[in-house]
Amino acid sequence: MRELPKGGDLPWALFYPADYSVGSASLGFQYIFERLRLSGVAAERFFCAPLPYRSADADTMLERFSVITATVAYEGSIPLFYRWLDSAGIPLLPEERAEGSFPVVGAGGALSYINPLSLSGVCDFIILGDGMEPLDYAVKCLRECGAAERKKLWRRLAGHQEILVPPVDIREGKLTRDLKTGRRLDLNGDYPAHSVWMTERGVFGKTLLLELQRGCARSCSYCTLPRCFGSARFRGFDIIEKALSETRRFGVPQAGLVTPEAGDYPFLPQLIDSLSQKNIALSFASLRVDRLDEKMISALAAGGRRSITIAPETGSDALRFSCGKRFTNALITEKLSLARERGIDRVKLYFMIGLPGETDEDVSAITELCRAVVSETGQSLTLSVNPFVPKPGTPWEDEIFAGKLAIGQKYEKIKKEIRSITKKTPRLRLTGIKEAQEEFSLAWYGFDESRELVRGVRSGSAKAAAAGRERTKEQLRHIS
Repeated sequence: MRELPKGGDLPWALFYPADYSVGSASLGFQYIFERLRLSGVAAERFFCAPLPYRSADADTMLERFSVITATVAYEGSIPLFYRWLDSAGIPLLPEERAEGSFPVVGAGGALSYINPLSLSGVCDFIILGDGMEPLDYAVKCLRECGAAERKKLWRRLAGHQEILVPPVDIREGKLTRDLKTGRRLDLNGDYPAHSVWMTERGVFGKTLLLELQRGCARSCSYCTLPRCFGSARFRGFDIIEKALSETRRFGVPQAGLVTPEAGDYPFLPQLIDSLSQKNIALSFASLRVDRLDEKMISALAAGGRRSITIAPETGSDALRFSCGKRFTNALITEKLSLARERGIDRVKLYFMIGLPGETDEDVSAITELCRAVVSETGQSLTLSVNPFVPKPGTPWEDEIFAGKLAIGQKYEKIKKEIRSITKKTPRLRLTGIKEAQEEFSLAWYGFDESRELVRGVRSGSAKAAAAGRERTKEQLRHIS
């Protein structure tokens, strides 16, 4: 979407731990690439596939780069990152890399807001939070010291409070310095607001991503957003209009609104009207039932959308209220009926099981809600059911993870009961129990567990070990 400089005096490999279609659609990954290129850094992009050790930009071999950083958004990406480095012949431990002519390894991304300690066993540095200003500082340090002066580089990087430098900041598994997570960036400042590129090979296709908001004003019990990502910050409507003007020459067919909750954006009605006038269809990254209105539904339908995605979380009103989502099943069917009247005939519903206080009746309520939606709207449903995973920085961080046996029993109950909906039986997608168990373990990794995973990767197992939740919680208190 914009011509960026090529070349530079610091060869920097930007890695996203997924294949090209997924990684290229990450807005944060795009922002970092643009920032580095505009800083004169020779940044090139790497992905797990199709060519894991050759750049997507110039087919350059990974061995040519003196700096490697990963954008890590999800816990499951941690073992992928470690295995990718190991398979490239790069020592996983910082002290091992310091002994030879090996690249400096860093990380950032959404996981750095929640629990950067999960990456601390391998990285020379981790940028915490929003990242743009500390990224500039890291570039300066790397240019002045370079990989050859590793210990001097570590000390210089540790001069910034939003950069975690494990070889300096962690002793005997404990943080020795108070740090800050960057989450106060002025979204109306000199900062990217939209996609740096669009590609038909990406999961969003030729969709212009527009970032409207960061942080959240809500307090859902299971969610990391309010505490980890900060209070709600909105981008001004004039900034978004300017972005649409700058990119109009590319014939953008669709805009994707990136926000924790689209209905919270204060200028959404004006934006919908503006997109309509420009003949740009729109899609929402997140829709909350109690903020979903006729204007939003009509805008989706006008752009040719035939499906809608919402997250009731549970089929029980009372349990949903305890999650922080204060809307009823009656409101869900009311809004989905409105969507059906506008020609939207497919719905994807996200549910969680194993929630605190959940009973068998609550699990059965999922089927009853689906039965009511099918009966009253005639829509085709797809259910995505996921085990509840307690995460750091959430009101429910101390709650239990249900475990293999309990989750398996709940899954069997849902599978049996959902088949009783004989008219338009919903499609059911269940997150793997092993995958959820690994996510829970990785979410609570501290320095020691991160190092333990290194040993697992080297032995070929890379199995997520159980984490010391209380110990990790105590260490995370040093990161404000």
